[in-house]
Parts: sequence; C-alpha cells; structure tokens
Amino acid sequence: MAAPLLQLHGLVKRFGGLLVTDHVDMTIAQGDVHAIIGPNGAGKTTLINQIVGELKSDEGRIELDGRDVTAWPVHARARAGLGRSYQITSVIPEFSVLENVVLAVQATRGHNFRFWQPATSQRALVEGADQQLQRVGLLAERDRPAGLLAYGQQRQLELAMTLAIEPRVLLLDEPMAGLGPVETQQMITVLQGIKQQYGILLVEHDMHAVFSLANVCSVLVYGKVVFRGSPAEVQHSPLVREAYLGDEEIPA
Repeated sequence: MAAPLLQLHGLVKRFGGLLVTDHVDMTIAQGDVHAIIGPNGAGKTTLINQIVGELKSDEGRIELDGRDVTAWPVHARARAGLGRSYQITSVIPEFSVLENVVLAVQATRGHNFRFWQPATSQRALVEGADQQLQRVGLLAERDRPAGLLAYGQQRQLELAMTLAIEPRVLLLDEPMAGLGPVETQQMITVLQGIKQQYGILLVEHDMHAVFSLANVCSVLVYGKVVFRGSPAEVQHSPLVREAYLGDEEIPA
C-alpha cells in the first residue's frame, strides 16, 4: 500500500455558531482520486480552503508527505507539494497560454518577476511549461492569448498551471464546472492520463466525472462525512441517495 501523501485528522471550521466542517478525517496516497460529493453548502470548498491554508482550522491537523503543515502559510504548503485549481478559471486573458504557465511557476517558487525581460526568456521555465501544456493537450496553443481559448481549454490551461508547480497532491475544485459534454470528456481523459502520478482530491458535482475518475468517494453533508466507499458502494447506498443523490440516475 502506498504511503499517504495527504492526511486530515479531525478538521473543524466554525463561522460563529455554524459548524461548517465537522471533524473531517481523510487519507490520500499517490494514485488515489478521492472525490468529495455533497449538496451545495456542505462545506466542500471550505475544506479545500483549510487544506491549502486559506482558512485556519479551529481544530485538527493536516499532514503533507508526513510533515505537519497545519500552521504553514499558503505559499509554504504550495512549495511543499499542494496544488489547487479553482471553481472559476484564474487565467490572465491578455497573456499567452505559455506566459500563464510560466508566471504560475514563478509566483509559487517565489521568483522575482523580471519585468525588464519577458518571463518566457527563461529557458528552464519555458521547457517545464511546454511539458505541462503537452500533458493537457494545449502545446499547439502556447502562443495564443489565453482569452481567445474556448472555456474548456481555459480549464485545461489552469490545470497545466497547477501541474507546473510540481505538486504531489492536486486539489481540484469543480474542474468540470461550466463545461459541456464534449469538454467534460476531454477533461476526464486528461485527468485519467495523469492521475497515477499524484494524489488527487476531487470536489465535483458531475457524477459521470466522479465515477469515471474516483476510486474513493466521501459524501459530505452539513460539514460531516456521512458515508465513504467505492463509487459502486456510493451509487448503491440508500443513505447517500437520501442525503444527496435522490432519484438521479448514476452512470455505472
């Protein structure tokens, strides 16, 4: 069994009297795609914000590759191996596809931005960026302004930006949001091609994507994990259907 890359121990977050995450435990190893599903307002994005350090947990501990990072700031966790994508694309539309990836690496590594010379003149950064663009299928678009890409391609670009910081763990917050069926399948294919190299925490409402990618699913309701199991177990659990899925038809 692979050693854990990310472990959550009893994470709690309160906003006033509201308990948003309720003693959440989780373990993710390399090759895992651990999906978190649940209704809107269940605490899924709050949990990711706790993991990356954007929100301070009220209780609990976070371990990354065996190190306690609970008190570490966002940039230190990123350098230690946490990569996060957002629900809303964060690309800079005026910059080229390549420049977006290079600048993401610079920002994470704490490089000085060389405004007097193009970031793309730094060979090592460019070569690394091209490698990630190749992995997500965007190398042919490297010189196009990012704002001219289709929305699905912009989401792929954001994934390339996340991969370029060389994470051990990927935190993917609604990567299929806003995508049509064809774009969703393209993103699923990209993630299937890379998932064995990382530990992935996937927050996603698209059940086809979840069951195509995940090997473990946790169902979060009012901040509490009410069920955890394989996709097949989640699909057939009466508790999960009552809490979240209802009568929705779930692909096998």
